[in-house]
Amino acid sequence: MKLKHKIDGMLIATFLTTIFYSSTYPYIHKEIMTVAPNYVIAAQRIINCISIIIFGYLWNKKSDKLFRYYPVFCVFESVLGICTTVYAITTGNLVSYYILDTFVFAVVTRNICCGGIKLRALRYDSEEKREHFDNNNNSVSSAATIIGSFIAMVLHLNFSVMLCIATFGNMIDNIFYIFIFKSVNKKRQADSYENGRTE
Repeated sequence: MKLKHKIDGMLIATFLTTIFYSSTYPYIHKEIMTVAPNYVIAAQRIINCISIIIFGYLWNKKSDKLFRYYPVFCVFESVLGICTTVYAITTGNLVSYYILDTFVFAVVTRNICCGGIKLRALRYDSEEKREHFDNNNNSVSSAATIIGSFIAMVLHLNFSVMLCIATFGNMIDNIFYIFIFKSVNKKRQADSYENGRTE
């Protein structure tokens, strides 16, 4: 019975990250869109779509091998996020920041997204568990978006501070998912060991 009352780490990650995201990213995006040329915006969308197609195919073919490197992708994204944020703040070149961020998202973050699908499939290994998680995750995300939007309305943060907050929020998300990955892997190993003993 205790398991039913445990707080889900994925829901906590969603709640915290969405607060950081909703209080900063829409306004960061607005600032970037005012300076980014149309062809850069169009190229960003094309790159992201190509990324979805390529990495979706690769994860369908090699998910077990790629999944081993999931924590590496999380750490790498956090490091690159810090680097691109420092670049944007020190240079003030938002178009270059947007281009760099596009490639980080297309290559590194896309792998995290694909790995996250596998992680959730392993963690919520029944139709009922996955249904409950999806519904709860949507509710938590919506509640956090409301809170984050109110924070943005009240604080009126400047662009550099918003970039730092968004980067910090992304790091928090990655830390949670690394621990969840380790927990899921530990459970898989234990299950594999038990199955081996019973055969």
